[in-house]
Amino acid sequence: MEGNKATVAGILDITAGIFGLVGAIPLLVLAFGGATVLGMVPEPEANRLAILPLVLFLPLALLGFVAGIVAIFGGMAALNRRRWGVSVAGALAAVFGFFPGGVAAVVFTILAEPEFRATRELAAS
Repeated sequence: MEGNKATVAGILDITAGIFGLVGAIPLLVLAFGGATVLGMVPEPEANRLAILPLVLFLPLALLGFVAGIVAIFGGMAALNRRRWGVSVAGALAAVFGFFPGGVAAVVFTILAEPEFRATRELAAS
């Protein structure tokens, strides 16, 4: 397992990022579908509540999309063993996409820091 921690972290980051992106789609459907359904109700009180699904689910969907994209970029950086900071940011974002995989990605990314350092030293020489 020595020397493969960055690869495992990258795969976990990318997997969690994909889960985050896919998980944001139902949140978008809930946000816009719920607002549409409540907006079509003829009672004025329900029309005032039509904004509620957007307020609740749209920020969560945006968080899922952003976290998924950051996790995927961090996973690519980990697979290439470049930019350890980007890899850590991607692993932290992966926690929002898929919690168990994200936590494992954080652990493996932190443990893989010597691999990043060795790659940087090889590139410098």
